Amino acid sequence: MIARCFRPPLLLCGIVLSMATTGLKAQDVTTTDGQTYLNSSIRRSGEQFFIKVMVPGGTGSMEMGIPLARIAKVSFPEPPELVKAKAAAAKGYAAEVLSLTSDSVAKQAELKDLPGSWWPELARLRLLALVSEGKNSESAELARQMGVVKSPLMESLSRSGTLFTSFCASDLQAVLVGAKALPRIGGGEGSALAQFVLGKALLLKKDYPGALRAFLTIKVFYPSVALLQPAAMMGSYEAYVGVKDQKRASQTLEDIVKDWPDSPQAPDASKKQKILQAPQT
Repeated sequence: MIARCFRPPLLLCGIVLSMATTGLKAQDVTTTDGQTYLNSSIRRSGEQFFIKVMVPGGTGSMEMGIPLARIAKVSFPEPPELVKAKAAAAKGYAAEVLSLTSDSVAKQAELKDLPGSWWPELARLRLLALVSEGKNSESAELARQMGVVKSPLMESLSRSGTLFTSFCASDLQAVLVGAKALPRIGGGEGSALAQFVLGKALLLKKDYPGALRAFLTIKVFYPSVALLQPAAMMGSYEAYVGVKDQKRASQTLEDIVKDWPDSPQAPDASKKQKILQAPQT
């Protein structure tokens, strides 16, 4: 059998021998017509992607332009920082997640909608960590960027995360309407995030029972969304204080310190706990 050699179409190629590229290294790039380019680097220019491949005969390299619609999948190595970020997220360690994802989310943003990109997963963790840290404006901006990625999870997180735009503008009614447009139960991380924004808005409106319901929804129905748990529990504490339930307020602080010691909320919960336990004079 005669082996078929790859011969790039000249009309798609911009040939630059031994050309340096600022693109990311991929394991392979597969197009919709079944062609696979092994060990290629890739970069973006508008809606066009350029992959760097070797010239037949090994005399140099070239870049070939391929539109996004023709790319079926790009196989990137999993970033080592993603593995660490997942481990930190499971402990509610938002600061560590932000540190680990900062460079990757910024540098890989141009590849966010590329099939096989790790950017959506990195951005997902970063968004939840930003929310946990109370960085509302940054949360809204990242959520807006995530809306470009066409997947149910990204679209749901984008819809809920961009509600922080209205929250920061004190348009609480818009937050309530937007949050209630997403399913309260069974909607995944996007719904959990929507309930969190809703709870914060209801606290500002002094609707403490409503806020408590929103925050407890996260605890009961979305326990796997670890990065939101301590922040939602702190919201529950504020709602318990609002309804003058001192016992449950104190227990919530205790649970934050005990169960989420690495979370941003743990130090504040510990301080509040000591104040509640101090003898009254």
